[in-house]
Amino acid sequence: MKVVLYIVSILSVAIIISSCEKDVILDITPGAEDAVVEAWIYNNSGPLVMLSKQFSGYGTFNTATLTDELNVKNAVVLVSENNGSPIQLAQKSIFDLPIDLLEQVLDANRFPRAAAPAIALLSGFTLEQQLSFAQSTEDTALIRLLNNFNFYIDTSNTIIGQGGASYQLQISKEDIALFAETTMPISQGINFLSYTIADDNPNLAQVKMNLTVPNNYDAFVLLATSRNQDPFYIPDYLGGGLSDNGIYAGSGTITLPLLRGYGDNEDVEIADLGLFELGDTVTLKWQNIDEATYNFWFSVFNDGGDTPFSTATKIQSNVENGFGIWAAYNTTYTTIILD
Repeated sequence: MKVVLYIVSILSVAIIISSCEKDVILDITPGAEDAVVEAWIYNNSGPLVMLSKQFSGYGTFNTATLTDELNVKNAVVLVSENNGSPIQLAQKSIFDLPIDLLEQVLDANRFPRAAAPAIALLSGFTLEQQLSFAQSTEDTALIRLLNNFNFYIDTSNTIIGQGGASYQLQISKEDIALFAETTMPISQGINFLSYTIADDNPNLAQVKMNLTVPNNYDAFVLLATSRNQDPFYIPDYLGGGLSDNGIYAGSGTITLPLLRGYGDNEDVEIADLGLFELGDTVTLKWQNIDEATYNFWFSVFNDGGDTPFSTATKIQSNVENGFGIWAAYNTTYTTIILD
């Protein structure tokens, strides 16, 4: 079990690293059920829904949100495609997730995908057995945290995300009755990645995206970058991770800089901001999204930043009678080696 213990230790460090989060304002009516949805569907993959009573800030593991009593369990969660017959999702733990959904969860929470094998190894054991592997109080806390994760997924594989389709989400339990709809755009991705050596530092490189933007270009885009085995980080500065559907329309074939995403613990010199290192393997995660999802992410990014002087984030939700986001991501990956 040394492999399990080793990777659990890595996960413990990652929990600490990713613990920074934004303040989030939700317009909850006094006395109302503060049900919060964090849910998505990718192309060629099924839906995944998380339901809780507190918003996590979207993109961080949050011990408050993942505390067992704040999770909303045993809800009836239905997803339909193009207003067709709804499919009821099954409640599962993180250890029950197929690899594609597990990697999406790790990406969204800024964990390296290398954590997936550790979670898969732990899945064959009871909680008591998992806890016997722990070598520290941090390991114990992490294992309990992972077991508090609560997801709703389509175990029948009936609904698989595809461009051009709309997806309806219905959630009910006691006083909770939520509805949301999202549309997965047709994929409008890049042509290729290239790079040039930085003028002032021969060890750094500017990665560039080549894309064709016709007059009818209609793509809201969210992107993230990963270098080597690092997590995917959204470059949420200088507008690097988010663009609206009309910003480059009609430009033809153009080349744009790809900004590097950073973890909360990374310090970078201003002169090197956005650059990658020679020898890096860089992967671009390009996601076409609809306008409501764009508005959600815009509200997350445009709050003044993660500083003591930043204002709190007021989330632009697309969930009726609730809060959060139900998003469809038409996702492509492009990799380049900076050799």
